[in-house]
Amino acid sequence: MARDACAVVLAGGESRRFGSDKALARFRGEPLIARVVRELRNVGFNQVAIAAKEPEKYADAAPGAELLRDVRPIQTPLAGLAAGLRASRHALVFACAADMPFAADAALIDALTAAIAGHDAAVPHAAGSLQPLCGLWWKDACLRAAEALLAGPRPPGPRAILPLVRAARLDWPDPRPFLDADTPEVLRELELAS
Repeated sequence: MARDACAVVLAGGESRRFGSDKALARFRGEPLIARVVRELRNVGFNQVAIAAKEPEKYADAAPGAELLRDVRPIQTPLAGLAAGLRASRHALVFACAADMPFAADAALIDALTAAIAGHDAAVPHAAGSLQPLCGLWWKDACLRAAEALLAGPRPPGPRAILPLVRAARLDWPDPRPFLDADTPEVLRELELAS
């Protein structure tokens, strides 16, 4: 099923805890970011993009993904989300982090699409917290909010958009889509997950 939406993979972090660029770390025989991009295509996104400070370093790992330069000097996923919202050719944007190998969960994305009706954003709530790095955003309203936040002295993360827009919270029982590889040890554990 084709989705009339953009998927943006946020790869602008410094990977301090990981020790190297975790988006390029091997996961089941390929770079982690390659898996994320491929799985987003497999669930039907018409446009898949990577937002990063140096997106060209992911060109070989994820051929065919649009490369978006996050030009903000600060390190926050909000800057990558804003770059994705700005570049989207679609009104809806699904955003996930490059270190989330199971984020492209079709059932979750379908549920977010249903939940966003009448709202500007739909964000899952799982494992006791909101998961804005695996959310669905209407381009115009959320880009305005993100730009306003990025203009401030200490820009926060994407969660700060939610009080500024009409946001829907989607309770999601399965934490798997939100698992991320912050360290090499966690990445090895995720490789063994079914």
